[in-house]
Amino acid sequence: MISKKQTGFVRSLHQKKFRQMYGKFLVEGDKPVRELLASDFKVYSVFSVEGWHTTGGELAIEHITVTEEELKKLSTLEHPKEVIAVAGIPNSEPLFQNFEWQKGITICLDNLNDPGNAGTIIRIADWFGVHTVYFSENSVDIYNPKVVSAAKGSLFRVHCQYTDLKKLFKHHPQIPVYGTFLEGENIYEAELAKEAFVIIGNEANGIGAELFPYITKQISIPSYGKAESLNAGVATGIVVSELVRRFN
Repeated sequence: MISKKQTGFVRSLHQKKFRQMYGKFLVEGDKPVRELLASDFKVYSVFSVEGWHTTGGELAIEHITVTEEELKKLSTLEHPKEVIAVAGIPNSEPLFQNFEWQKGITICLDNLNDPGNAGTIIRIADWFGVHTVYFSENSVDIYNPKVVSAAKGSLFRVHCQYTDLKKLFKHHPQIPVYGTFLEGENIYEAELAKEAFVIIGNEANGIGAELFPYITKQISIPSYGKAESLNAGVATGIVVSELVRRFN
């Protein structure tokens, strides 16, 4: 049976300040929790309704059975989905000097604010085999429940980290940096490298001017209609798809 103290603690993780304070976050739903349990992330506890269980037998962590009503009190969702887990936020300091370059593309998100876009981009990275997604320090909280939900388990396979993008680019001047702009060079015609940083900017304002000096090529997705712009997640999918297609 879940205690009031446990309920209060789980509910506190709905807020960024407590996620940062405790170094923990929530994962909700059957498939995401199963993917969490199969990952290298530390798991502290699982709260599930009667009948939910893992296929691998008993959990070797705290597993508490709760009622539907109790699960609703714990959840960030209007309609909770069977199970909620408390996981640990990985300790990831900026690794400028020890950056392990993975051949291919690295996605860099500059001041991305929308949690749905962030989760979608993590999922896109996972789909196309992109190892790392860097978030500028003023971007959305990676462990916001909406980001975790939109990532659909990909958060546990893609290395996501906050960093100072300017310092990252300075430390790796040999790696080209592609910035996405409405007026950039047509991505389908541009000469591009197999290994590169790809910057996706803020949903409303694009890439910050402080990063312009580090951009080696401005690229764009050609428009054939009248839409003003593309959603950041959609744009990322198109750009990464073209880069992966060329070199695989």
